[in-house]
Amino acid sequence: MPVCKASSLAPLFDELAHNQHRQLFLLCGEHDWAIEQAQRLFTPSTSDCLALSKHPKLACACWPEHLHQILGQEFKLALYDGYAGIEPNKLAALSGTVKAGGLLILILPELSDLSHWQDPSLAMWCSYGFSAQQSPFLQRWQALLATLDTSILSQRDGLSLSLKGYASQKHIDFSEQRNTLAQLKRQLESKKSQPILLSADRGRGKSAVLGMLAAAMHEQTFVICALQYRAVKNSFKHLAEQLDITYQGNEKQVANLRFMPPDQLLTTPLSDQILLIDEAAAIPVPVLIALVKKAKRCVFSSTIIGYEGNGRGYTLRFKRYLSQHYPNFLSLQMRQPIRYQLHDPLEAHINQLFALDCQYPTPQALGELTYSRLTVKELALNEPLLHQAFSLLVLAHYQTTVNDLRQLLDSPSQAIFVIRNSQQLLGLSLVNLEGQIGHELHNDIAQGKRRPKGHLLPQQLFASQGDSQFLNTKIARIVRIAIAPNVHNQGLGTQLLNYVEQQLAQSVDYFGSSFGATQKLLNFWQKSGYKVVRLGYKQDKASGEYAAMVIKSTSKNDSHLDRLCQHFRMNFTYQLSNLYQQLPWQLVKCILVSMPNQHIPKHIEVQLDYMVNKNTMLEQDSATVWQILLACPTLLNGLSDSSQQLGIRLLLQNNTKELLKAELPSSTNKVFAAAFKALVHEIHEQLQLLH
Repeated sequence: MPVCKASSLAPLFDELAHNQHRQLFLLCGEHDWAIEQAQRLFTPSTSDCLALSKHPKLACACWPEHLHQILGQEFKLALYDGYAGIEPNKLAALSGTVKAGGLLILILPELSDLSHWQDPSLAMWCSYGFSAQQSPFLQRWQALLATLDTSILSQRDGLSLSLKGYASQKHIDFSEQRNTLAQLKRQLESKKSQPILLSADRGRGKSAVLGMLAAAMHEQTFVICALQYRAVKNSFKHLAEQLDITYQGNEKQVANLRFMPPDQLLTTPLSDQILLIDEAAAIPVPVLIALVKKAKRCVFSSTIIGYEGNGRGYTLRFKRYLSQHYPNFLSLQMRQPIRYQLHDPLEAHINQLFALDCQYPTPQALGELTYSRLTVKELALNEPLLHQAFSLLVLAHYQTTVNDLRQLLDSPSQAIFVIRNSQQLLGLSLVNLEGQIGHELHNDIAQGKRRPKGHLLPQQLFASQGDSQFLNTKIARIVRIAIAPNVHNQGLGTQLLNYVEQQLAQSVDYFGSSFGATQKLLNFWQKSGYKVVRLGYKQDKASGEYAAMVIKSTSKNDSHLDRLCQHFRMNFTYQLSNLYQQLPWQLVKCILVSMPNQHIPKHIEVQLDYMVNKNTMLEQDSATVWQILLACPTLLNGLSDSSQQLGIRLLLQNNTKELLKAELPSSTNKVFAAAFKALVHEIHEQLQLLH
């Protein structure tokens, strides 16, 4: 067994310190041996080392549950024990704590054993009832690590150092950060209503710049917004340093900078405050659009390649909106790291291991399309194909994390379908196979004692009425449909969905999906025959949307689905005047018009005939119109937009006239009365056509 002394590592540490770089150091062998070597060579018990491990001999180690327990710290050494399980989010976040001149030490079995090694985290990616015998994610790592130029100490093969030679430049260049700060200050002091987009990879100092900006304009009031307060701590820290004041680490306001989450910000009036949005990629684009409309001066800052989410999809969609509505918006990008030098080996290796730098090639033309089901083996062993698939997912969703890469490769309950031309993938659909939960769990699920992992739709559908049919049957949940951005609106999503249904129709009883409800998304699913069966009772904190659930049966006559739809109709129409009172009226219409018409009592129709020939009064006649619209929601399709809005917002959602006057083009009582009369006449006309 080769022996390695601490002094053997001196050339590596000297070079890293001189070049202001960091490196990945692989420690490969049996678990106890690797822990013994780590203690002997690196002394992880020192305060300048953070060790993530569950090994009993590493008393100084921890295994944090949340990423915020890792981020925001700096260490010369960071140790990750792969025998505790490879959790990509944890490992990537840990790499961000390593400072210039330091190492990220990764303990693994011998690289030749990775292809058949089952790490403890493999079970994390398995739904209840599924198991995995191997990890395509680790098989990919085996091939990739063999090509990386990194230092390694192997129990079998000994020590091999990766030495690059001494670079000429020793000092970190802060000029880009200073220039960015000056550009931001100049633009904001001009008081032009032009948004600013600030983009950077992790470690470029953009959060610091936001705090320094508030300090440089200390007479101006700033509001800083992020999903989590911890994301803006660095901004407060640099503000306090610049102004030479105390910051304890938990204050929501320091000097002229105040923190506010997006949901609170949307309902808070802003006057002349400058709005700073940090980690904007984690916030859905519709919310960002609402914020840019709300503030005259705003800076949207986000990480393009990060450990908690990837911002490329956000950048693409939000830039498209800004280009259309604010063509003179300012876009800035920070490329120079401030905690280590450019071309940092550790940053490059982490990006490769987790495909953080994957780029989607823009299609030149559609050409001839083919459809297929991809195996995870194909993805794991074909790096260009994996990069295309993962970059499509990154572009399609506002927050794709590095954990999602392992989920993509190692989840045995997941199926992957793609649409492509001769050059590349054009779209991808992720499907999770759910259901067939044993009877012995049904009672515990009903009582909330058990929630079998990875079976979202069966349990939610069962919870509605207690119908065990949905626990017993097989359900294909469409987790994601991702289409290349520049070929949207050409029917590819629908074609891919049709292909998925054709491939799985004989093996499942239902298809379904769950997503943040918008009119556009609901229309997409309804056009393919899916029925809305559930709308969540809580709004998503980031998007403000309610989660919708849609289902489609593979059987023509499904009494279970019919009862589910009836139950949803009862709940939804009741909650329209309560919980869903502020739901966008276009979305309400989209949900209602998919419901079948019901019989309208004769006396109601007689009352409507009478109302048409007299001066209608809102207080006296609204109940009749309300009852007709609930019984025959498809009538809404034939009404003018203004009548649809009035009927839904005023009658079905039971909002006040005063509230609606602020929404409608004209707000006088006379115009309002005329609009209500027009609504009555249009409903009467549409009802005649129905008969």
